[in-house]
Amino acid sequence: MPKFVRLLAEYSGQLVNYSALGGSIDVTYKTTQRYVGLLEQVFLVAALQPWYTNAIKRVIKTPKLHFLDSGILAASRGLSFGRVKADRSAFGALLETFVFAEIMKLMAWSDVRLAPFHFRDQDGHEVDIVLERDDGAIAGIEVKASATVTAGDFSGLKKLAEASKKRFTFGVVLYDGDTIVPFGDRLAAAPVSCLWH
Repeated sequence: MPKFVRLLAEYSGQLVNYSALGGSIDVTYKTTQRYVGLLEQVFLVAALQPWYTNAIKRVIKTPKLHFLDSGILAASRGLSFGRVKADRSAFGALLETFVFAEIMKLMAWSDVRLAPFHFRDQDGHEVDIVLERDDGAIAGIEVKASATVTAGDFSGLKKLAEASKKRFTFGVVLYDGDTIVPFGDRLAAAPVSCLWH
């Protein structure tokens, strides 16, 4: 199991391929699913289901796997502060895991009933976190481990808006900056620190 946890850490924030994961430690697809289920029960990981509607045919319907603690994720991947500082690419998965866990905490005490999903189409447009309110309203959150944001960072949110039509309420790119920047109708970039304001 420790070997499996270290393996899962390398896939945090990515689509789950149970066959590939199982093959890496010589267990079956079903055993891999059971192991992931056990780790979900002890709140180590969460499988984030895909958001889609029946009207959309070109959507990936595979769950994403997230660790629920960025510290455990970093330790499992052997990432020290120095390594992350030297290699910003390693920071992306940690930041996405951190934001996902913070949003799950905020949802737990909110009076608004929300369900979390992810969105990805066959052309590679994706949204890290999709929140669907119980009345069907949709909001999207994309996480970028960068101090700058460009219009291209909103491509997944724009595809989500097209797919959800009038249900789409807002899309945000959370980034490593300090300014809220509008990027069109119902779209903005905002600092990660907005999660606590």
